[in-house]
Amino acid sequence: MKQDMDATETKAAAPIKGEPKKKPEKNLYEPYSTPRVLYEMIRFLAKAVFFLAARVHLRGRYNVPKKGPYIIAANHLSWTDIPLVPAYIPGKVVYMAKEESFYSKVGWLVRFLGAFPVKRGEGDRQAIRAAQEQLKQKKVFIIFPEGTRSKNHALGKAHAGLGMIALRSGVPVIPVAIWGSENALKKFGAHVTISYGEPILLKPKGNKITREDIADATNEVMKRIAEMMPERYRGEYADLAATPPVDITSVN
Repeated sequence: MKQDMDATETKAAAPIKGEPKKKPEKNLYEPYSTPRVLYEMIRFLAKAVFFLAARVHLRGRYNVPKKGPYIIAANHLSWTDIPLVPAYIPGKVVYMAKEESFYSKVGWLVRFLGAFPVKRGEGDRQAIRAAQEQLKQKKVFIIFPEGTRSKNHALGKAHAGLGMIALRSGVPVIPVAIWGSENALKKFGAHVTISYGEPILLKPKGNKITREDIADATNEVMKRIAEMMPERYRGEYADLAATPPVDITSVN
């Protein structure tokens, strides 16, 4: 009797003849590896567009390592930050991008450029694990800690994911400040400044990573970003920031 039941269950589990096979679902948390030639072509095109339409000034590009693993943590004023921040650093990068982007009309492009999803407004452990895995593979990982574009063009409160990823991975964080990008491609000849700060290696105070460690690590990176920006952009981190002297290099 049991053998008959097992046989019935096996038949039920088997695919019906003539029924189309379902394609395996893509693992969006494994970023697509864009062919290097295509990636460099896209980078060249992006730089050419901004060269013609804006005046891009670079600060501290010598702070950026020649290869990964490391984290780029940048503020977020405009969608143009996404191509601008990595355009002048060596190698390919991977991103965290809001989950909704992957189901939009440009979802294919978001994935093609090496992004993986993050659920905003909640602690997305799967996204954090994905970031750690990419860093283990010696990738360059870009994160916008505020989680969304600033509506008032000033720094907003950063999410704790940055501190958690940095402390767990143990790789350097390059704080990046970008401003003027809110006008890029809107005003011809707009001035855009990208400032790449000195690498920071963040460590917990004790043997275990605590919430306080995560908050302190996140605030330290955001403080460094604020210090590189004009005062009007510092927002939530204005009280923490002091402005060190920095050299400017124009790419136009």
